[in-house]
Amino acid sequence: MPNVLIRDVPSDDLEQIRSAATERGMSLQAYLRDAVHAQAAHLRRRAALAQTAERLRGRPGVPEDERRAVLDAVADAHAERADELTDRSTT
Repeated sequence: MPNVLIRDVPSDDLEQIRSAATERGMSLQAYLRDAVHAQAAHLRRRAALAQTAERLRGRPGVPEDERRAVLDAVADAHAERADELTDRSTT
């Protein structure tokens, strides 16, 4: 895996990051590696969304009643799954 060196980090910033890592029981390296990974994942998602938006540009939108039906079905599925997990944790 490649290494990264960051120069000229302000001491206040570094101390804040060290404190956050300590609070999570992590080394500074692990904390920063996770932060870099999270940022890369965010950038990949943004790129995928931009690509999808470009692909859909000019196409008609989904009718509101269909959109609402899908969102309601997703909410119902989430609630059902939460109930399953709650039942599982109490047994």
